[in-house]
Parts: sequence; structure tokens; C-alpha cells
Amino acid sequence: MKILLIGGYGMLGTDLREEFVRRGWDVVAPTLDEVDITDPVQVAACAEMAGDWVVNAAAYTAVDKAESEPDTAMMVNGLSVGYLGQMTAMAGAKFLHVSTDFVFDGSKTEPYTEDDPTNPLGEYGRSKLIGEEQALSHAGIVVRTAWLFGPNGGSFPRTMIRVAREGKPLRVVADQTGCPTYTRDLARVIADLIAKDAYPGVYHAVGPDTMTWHEFAVRTLQAAGIDGNVTPISTADYPTPAKRPAYSVLSTAKIEALGIAPMRPLDEALADFVSRLG
Repeated sequence: MKILLIGGYGMLGTDLREEFVRRGWDVVAPTLDEVDITDPVQVAACAEMAGDWVVNAAAYTAVDKAESEPDTAMMVNGLSVGYLGQMTAMAGAKFLHVSTDFVFDGSKTEPYTEDDPTNPLGEYGRSKLIGEEQALSHAGIVVRTAWLFGPNGGSFPRTMIRVAREGKPLRVVADQTGCPTYTRDLARVIADLIAKDAYPGVYHAVGPDTMTWHEFAVRTLQAAGIDGNVTPISTADYPTPAKRPAYSVLSTAKIEALGIAPMRPLDEALADFVSRLG
């Protein structure tokens, strides 16, 4: 198996690269300096590096900043995916693209399935939805995930641990609900989809536990062995430029029907995460 991995040095990309190598696959992972995915000419030149699969883990992830930089978010998360899809077709390879729960508006009260209507609330979600459409138009696989954390980049648990160790008060939103997802486990699920040569379409891949950001913070501190109080607050108490979905739990029944094992429970994932922080 030969894979061209775009965004292979980010939080998720690093774990994807390591997971692919563990499986004995040949991985080519150009850096941002080597390939600018917003340049269609540079992307087209990557066709000679593509093998069996092109996996896109690159993204503009500054949710709030996207409200003031919609064109940049759309270029990276939307239009660039189309360039990558075209290049993949040129190379005769298969395409997998990583997306987000922010394509939904959070109005449901039960887990979102892959077939539920999308309705993003902000520029970030809108740009990611265009990216999904671009990937699907090139017979790609779209993997929607949520609330990512991992040892190779900035994340919510890392911030909670740092702030708690500094002795600062923690006030965390308790009226947004989702599924924390460990990047090392997501990398395994994505590799499983590739190994099974999954049919093109949308797949949800998130951690198995449903909770609020407040509970996520509490369990993070417990995993790190830190005594600290986390005060629950409402979304209204912590206004942000971008609106977040109040409920973005994703159903993973579709990938589990393929025989792909669920991710580890959050407490196990957090224990691994904390052990890798150093």
C-alpha cells in the first residue's frame, strides 16, 4: 500500500503517518513548505507521488478566526479539497478526506447519522461542508470526526492540564455535548477503512463517550492526577465569534457495520494521552 498523506505533520496527521508506517505501508507526507494545497499547479504536480490512496488531513481549524477570514477558510477547507480530488483522479488513486461535526447545527437530540441534513452555523462549518462536497464529487471517502485531542498538537485537554497546573480557575461550558476523539484511535479507524477498501461516501468516526466540555475537563484532570475545581458555565457566559452546535454527537453505526472496532473509552484514551505528554 502506498499513500500520499497531506497534512501529515499536524495533530491528526502525525498519528496517521505513524499508524500507516506501523502497518508497513509506504507513506509520502510532503510538508506545507513542499506543497501548498491552495495552489492547483502544486497540487497537480503531486500526482506522481500518489500511489493507492491520497489522504487529506490538512485543514484550517481556527473556528472563530474563520468568521473574519472566510475566504481563507474556504480556500483551505473547501476549494483545495477539489484540487486534491482532481489530482487523485489523475493519478488513478482513491481519496479520503477528514471533515467535522460542525457541518451540523446541533438541533438534534439524538446522534447524527451520515444521512442527516447538514446546516453549518458558521464560516468554518460552511467551508468544511464545501470540502465534503468536493471530495464526494471525486468519489472520495469523507470521515467526519469531532472534538479531537492528541499528543502532537494543541488541544482542549492539554490546555486544561496546563491551566490547572498553573493554579488558575477553570470555567468550562456545560451545555454543549459531543464525543471526544483521540487522534491515535481515529488514525487506527481511518487505516481500517483504507484496509477494507471502504465504498466511497460519508462515515462518522468519533470516540464512544458522549459528554459536555465540562465533563471532558473534569475527566481530563482526573486522568492527569490533578486536584482542581472546574466551574460549569453556559455558552452565553463564554461568547465566541462563531456559534457552536449545542449537540453534535455522531453515530458510528455505519463504520461498525463494516466490522471496524469502536475506539477506546475516553478514560483509556486520556490515560494514554497523559502518558505521552512527558
